[in-house]
Amino acid sequence: MKTFLFRSSFRYLILSFLLLTSPVRAFEILLERDSRLPIAYVNVLIRTGSVADPTGKTGVTSFMGEMLLRGTPRHTKEEIDLLLDQWGATLNIETRQEAVVIRGAVLSSNLKAFLELTEEVITSPLFPQSEIDKLKKETLSSILEQQGKDSQLGVRKFNQFLFQGHPYGRPTVGIPSEVSTIDRDLLLKQHRRIFKKELFVILGLGDVDNRVLQGWADNLVSKLPKNGDSTVAITPRPELRGPRLLQIVDKPDRTQTQIFIGQVGVQATDPDYYALSLGNAAFGGGSFSSRLMQEIRVKRGWSYGASSSFRFTRQPNSWTVHLFPAEKDTAAALTATLELIESLRKDGISEKEFQTTKQGAINSAAFLNDTPKKRIENRIAEETLGLERGFYENLAENLKKVSREDVNRALARFLTPDKFRITVVGTADRLKTDLAKATGVPVEKILITPYTSE
Repeated sequence: MKTFLFRSSFRYLILSFLLLTSPVRAFEILLERDSRLPIAYVNVLIRTGSVADPTGKTGVTSFMGEMLLRGTPRHTKEEIDLLLDQWGATLNIETRQEAVVIRGAVLSSNLKAFLELTEEVITSPLFPQSEIDKLKKETLSSILEQQGKDSQLGVRKFNQFLFQGHPYGRPTVGIPSEVSTIDRDLLLKQHRRIFKKELFVILGLGDVDNRVLQGWADNLVSKLPKNGDSTVAITPRPELRGPRLLQIVDKPDRTQTQIFIGQVGVQATDPDYYALSLGNAAFGGGSFSSRLMQEIRVKRGWSYGASSSFRFTRQPNSWTVHLFPAEKDTAAALTATLELIESLRKDGISEKEFQTTKQGAINSAAFLNDTPKKRIENRIAEETLGLERGFYENLAENLKKVSREDVNRALARFLTPDKFRITVVGTADRLKTDLAKATGVPVEKILITPYTSE
């Protein structure tokens, strides 16, 4: 087991052991001790998320996470909020596709009381009906608001189109018809399903004593539900079959469109991860000097931004190109982008692109690990993605080993333009003929999706 040490701090790895039936550790505590400031950070990671939503109940894990802070048998939501304010503390819950992350921070003088409250909200949520009703209205309003923001709408529709029928295609926050059916019994059942000790990792940071954290963690897991569904399904590996497909998310009177082009990506554990990371950075990784930005924005002025990115989960997620041209430039911008991707697949990146990108990536890697908070987030990512300990600590050294030939070989292997899924948010009747020509997808094969559809 690799340790994770740094200057002026101490690291304790406690209670790490293997399940007999699974490579997943049964229960783990990680502590980074630093007493220079009287602040304690406590993070609780549950190694599953919205992918564990039951069929027909999309959004229940996210909903359940939000409800944890809305009341227990001992404290109402208002009382929880008041206590946190009095302690100068924060307690937040984030649901991802394959993780629920509970983040807390408090003055170390108030740590004991804070840990007691945190244990309470994790192990004995009340799920009061009045708060369920309030959160439903808030969630449905948030989903409706997304329909008014074309970029958010496009991301959601693209993911659904790319991962049809797969858990990665389901919105974490849910869809209206299924969120509307969430009730207290379902929340209790989902809580029993995923709040299990073998899925827990507890991470302490700052002015936290290891004995205090260990004692609290032992007590916490002893109170977790003992009944209910004892399994959480493993996310299947997504696969992309068939020819290139085009979807137009039909929204009236658009003067600007949102274009998303992509395919199934790779895992961060893939042998080509480092090479593909450099290849993507050179092509469209966010730098103003990237090839995509130079060709689409600087030379042609078609889109204020143009980027490409990987999204990482335990199974391959997505690689996506995003641009947002004026409607009149949409077909031309899409045609040029597809040509740029094909050139990237055939010819790779140049020596100049490689050297500039590699040096920039190596230099920036140091800033991924330079604060305690970043190191804790890196540990959360390592646990969530199934990475080796020290993945981010060793990132720069592993990038140094990559050659330009490695990058171009990986790009040629990875990119499959003939299987791309393309989503355009715009006005369908004004776009479909030109987009059919730009993509090679026959007009009659284009999927027209109303922007209000779930």
